[in-house]
Amino acid sequence: MSGASNTSQSGSKKKLSFIIRDEQEPLHRSAVSALQYDALHSRLFTGGSDTIIRTWSVPQHKDAFSARGGVRSAGKNSPVQYQSSLERHTDWVTDMVLCGNGKLLVSSSNDTTVKVWSIERDNKHGYLDSLNLHTDYVSCLAYAPFAEKVVSASFDRNIFVYDVNSNFAKVNNLLGCKNSIYSLATTPNLSLVLGSGTEKQIRMFDPRTNDKPMKMRGHSDNVRALLLNDDGTRALSAGSDGTIRLWDIGMQKNIATGIAHEEGVWTIQVDASFRFVYSGGRDRYVLKSPVNDLSKFQVLFKEEAPVKKLLLSEKENPSSVWVGTWKSDIKRWSLNSTSQNSNGGDEEGVSNFSTYYTTSKPRSSSPPPGMTAPKHIQRLTDARELQNTPELMIAGAPAINKYKILNDKRHVLTSDTEDNVALYDVLACKKVKEYGKLALENALEQKLKTVYVPSWFIVDSKSGMLQITLDELDVFSSWLTTKDAGFDDSDKETKVNYGGMMLRSLFERWPPCKLAAAEAGESDEVQKATSHYYTLPEHTPFIVCEGNGRPLFRLLVGDAGKEFESGELAQCVPPWVTDMIERNVLPKFNKMPFYLLPHPSTNPKQPKKDRLSATEMLLVRKVMEHVYEKVLGNADASSVPLSEIHNKIEMYCNDQKLEPETDLRTVKHFYWKQSGELLLYYRPVVRN
Repeated sequence: MSGASNTSQSGSKKKLSFIIRDEQEPLHRSAVSALQYDALHSRLFTGGSDTIIRTWSVPQHKDAFSARGGVRSAGKNSPVQYQSSLERHTDWVTDMVLCGNGKLLVSSSNDTTVKVWSIERDNKHGYLDSLNLHTDYVSCLAYAPFAEKVVSASFDRNIFVYDVNSNFAKVNNLLGCKNSIYSLATTPNLSLVLGSGTEKQIRMFDPRTNDKPMKMRGHSDNVRALLLNDDGTRALSAGSDGTIRLWDIGMQKNIATGIAHEEGVWTIQVDASFRFVYSGGRDRYVLKSPVNDLSKFQVLFKEEAPVKKLLLSEKENPSSVWVGTWKSDIKRWSLNSTSQNSNGGDEEGVSNFSTYYTTSKPRSSSPPPGMTAPKHIQRLTDARELQNTPELMIAGAPAINKYKILNDKRHVLTSDTEDNVALYDVLACKKVKEYGKLALENALEQKLKTVYVPSWFIVDSKSGMLQITLDELDVFSSWLTTKDAGFDDSDKETKVNYGGMMLRSLFERWPPCKLAAAEAGESDEVQKATSHYYTLPEHTPFIVCEGNGRPLFRLLVGDAGKEFESGELAQCVPPWVTDMIERNVLPKFNKMPFYLLPHPSTNPKQPKKDRLSATEMLLVRKVMEHVYEKVLGNADASSVPLSEIHNKIEMYCNDQKLEPETDLRTVKHFYWKQSGELLLYYRPVVRN
């Protein structure tokens, strides 16, 4: 069982990515979209946008809520306790199912993989395998417990069936969906599989015969959720069109439609008897409706953000529901009473909420002042009937949602969902400063410098953390002097390459890299150009991926020296990396053509236009020296120190006087600001 794909170095173009993060990440960042509850051991599994699956020890419903009122958040004295993390996915975790008598967890992700985990008691969790059959985002999973089969569906339009008892071997590929699949359902014995998505129609598959799938039409937008009753005679669906629909499988017909939500419905849950359906989505409301009459509903509570996932704590007579949203907090709300939290209800939560409202016959009474709800719910609900506080909350951490790469192409300024601003050093792979609550634009003004360094990395923050990607097209673009890079070096003109340094850091512990460094010696030019590299935190996740971003192998920087990880890395590391770290090959820095002309103020009769070419890192001071000695032919040139040459010559670009310590690429980027070859004007300094 291996996490690396069998891909040779001669394959397609590849990229490297790494994530700058804390050593321990016990709290979710950003959206939570996957929930699973192990009732036998009172464990909750959660996953979402930050790629990490976390395990929590949670209390039973009766132990969760305090009679004094108020939410119980995870903490030292809380009934909710963080247990451990499962870290192998490299993109959003989209869904999870428990299988194998509760000993296995299967997860799907936008990284195109399905992963299998061992989740024995006492936190003895471990990664078992990666199922790499899909070629696009894996959006959803389903589980048939009587048949011990797991089903996965993807944006690649494939539905795969795996046999749990045969090490998750693929036993079927259900074909027929024409567009991306967002929702999936199956019966306990795998007699029927439903799949749907942006195609808007629900496909019905019989895995036993593989006959051509049948279709059920009714939704007018993406179908985001599907559920089947145990005998496969009824189905529920929910979609971005804001409806919940009940289907008769035998008749292949939509027999009822609920329209209580004002916006898209993204998640539904149903109790074991298929009597009540619970729904949530974009409008942030969570509703309860009787399956036999979807025109009726209860408004249970309103979340702070759009609802991504609902999970009933129990299927038989559920007492509470877990909710994951676009925010990083996870909440558990009581289903026994919708008023106990706001009105100090009893600790057992035995109050009943028996009144249903209907979308076709609204109440005649007016809504309470200040009530905000979807238009057709606004007339129906009474504010005192809504829960205001969940019985439990697992607090999340703020997520990075804005960033700006500074001009030095080394530091990244970030702002998170709580408006905290921080500064990160990409080369050192760590946070170096926190500014507190501040507008990102204000902090940016303080940090920007008039210096141009070519871009050599790409930043992404969709996981709520900084992810840096290196691509062979531009990773070696940033050459600069040790002085400009801020390194304490006796030779201020030594050239360093940021991309080369970064690769040395990432592969420092990898045996081939260590061997190459020892053989090259300190005098090697590439060794000099990368000698200022940093030793990275060992917990830094490091990913080799295909050009389209699909992961090939993930490991921690600190594990690159281990025998197994080292061997797997050797199978997928791209040639542009080995050229640098094993063979000490770096592309040369770029040269820039430019023209020298006398300044118009000197009234030249026939201006001579000298065309020159030099490294783009050449300082204006060196151009001044060339003009003074070679162009103007001053006899005393050898006696004028370079540090004083600005007292003899001035340089201009677009009528702006240039500082001697500015390099040519900065001049072109900040002063020339146009295509075509750079024009520089010189003027002798006249002293009175």
